[in-house]
Amino acid sequence: MPKSMQQQDAPVSREQLRQQIQQTVRQAQAAAEQAAKAAADQANAQHGIVVGPPTTVVGVPGFPEPRIPPEAKDISIAFFVVIGAVIIGLPIMRAIARRIERGSPPPAQIPREMRDQLQQISASVEAIAIEVERISEGQRFTTKMLSERTREGSA
Repeated sequence: MPKSMQQQDAPVSREQLRQQIQQTVRQAQAAAEQAAKAAADQANAQHGIVVGPPTTVVGVPGFPEPRIPPEAKDISIAFFVVIGAVIIGLPIMRAIARRIERGSPPPAQIPREMRDQLQQISASVEAIAIEVERISEGQRFTTKMLSERTREGSA
């Protein structure tokens, strides 16, 4: 029986399986790096280019790098601003609408005693205005008579 078949029959713990996978991934990465280096060296040798030491990129196996477009930030900010405006603006708009629907409050009713007093004051003011007009008419007449007398006396 082959060795791989014997390993499959034997129970393998989760940790052993994880270590085997990690080792296989490391070996594959190393082989890929070597192949890439060999291909680059061969291409550079054809063109006469000398390459420095290789750099390695460390990443988490199985997880690609996050690729979020820069516009997503602007869109998310605009979304939350709109949600905030709705949360704040909706109650304010409802209050304004209710106030408009109710209309203006009816004017306060003036008590009957106060209305009678206001009418009495209004009548008194009109009487005083008539008397002041009579007095001013009399003063104009007197002034006119005096000015005619001084003309006759000087002539």
